[in-house]
Amino acid sequence: MKYTLLNRTLFSIVLFSLGLIATSAQASNRYYADNTLEPTQGFAWDWSAGASYFVEDTYLVGTNAYDTDLELDLSLAVSYDRFYLDFDHNQLSGGLIIGYSIIDKYDWGLDILGTNTQAGFDEKGLGFYNNGVIAELNGIKSRRYDFGVGLRLTRRFENSQISFEYLYDVSGAHNSWVVNTFFSQILPWRNWEFRSGVGVSAYSADFTNYYFGIDQEEVAENRPFYDAHASTSLIFEFHAEYPISQDWVFLAGFLSTWFSAEIDDSPIISQGYQHKAKVGLRYVF
Repeated sequence: MKYTLLNRTLFSIVLFSLGLIATSAQASNRYYADNTLEPTQGFAWDWSAGASYFVEDTYLVGTNAYDTDLELDLSLAVSYDRFYLDFDHNQLSGGLIIGYSIIDKYDWGLDILGTNTQAGFDEKGLGFYNNGVIAELNGIKSRRYDFGVGLRLTRRFENSQISFEYLYDVSGAHNSWVVNTFFSQILPWRNWEFRSGVGVSAYSADFTNYYFGIDQEEVAENRPFYDAHASTSLIFEFHAEYPISQDWVFLAGFLSTWFSAEIDDSPIISQGYQHKAKVGLRYVF
């Protein structure tokens, strides 16, 4: 559900326009307690780059059981006073967010943020690069990438964090809500850093129907009409990092998502779960 065209386009624009701004910040995942999505004095930015090898199984019918590839990992954090942009591509739960910090006090935070929730797909599947129309998906309408805007409430502890998000799609894709809840823990051990988290997401009936429902125009011999209702998903992530030198960091991660029956029962879904794993290196500038 990650790696959206919107993420890549906005990231390229911002990276090009940064120029030589030179104060310090740290790109980090919004779901974890060490994120730096908080007010700063003037401009701050930081970035890292690397590469990783990933393997994932797919949940759309007709697609390959597993997808593997080598991908470029770019992570960037930019902030100006209470505004911030964060693109985390190191962790599998990461992504692009744009936000504004309303309250950051006593380990509580309240932010306005915008982020992508669901990747779009069409007759060619989910991939950024596709190999043609998939027979089992032939005739379905294109589902667009969404972009949700809303509020995020967080409570930080020493090495853990719990967050609640209410997002409403403003891209015109499904025009409805998504609610995310996520609890995370960071565990340092010797030179290792282990991160784990569990989250629950709830999706409106309009969201579920837009991406996984089948209307009358899409009905085919092997694809019956399907009117979906509100749905949920459960996510678990484990991520580990180890510095192998002053500038290079080894990383590995695993992410699993399980979908509720409202998604799993869709005629275009082959399984009610998705797993993804990666190993890689990143260079910290």
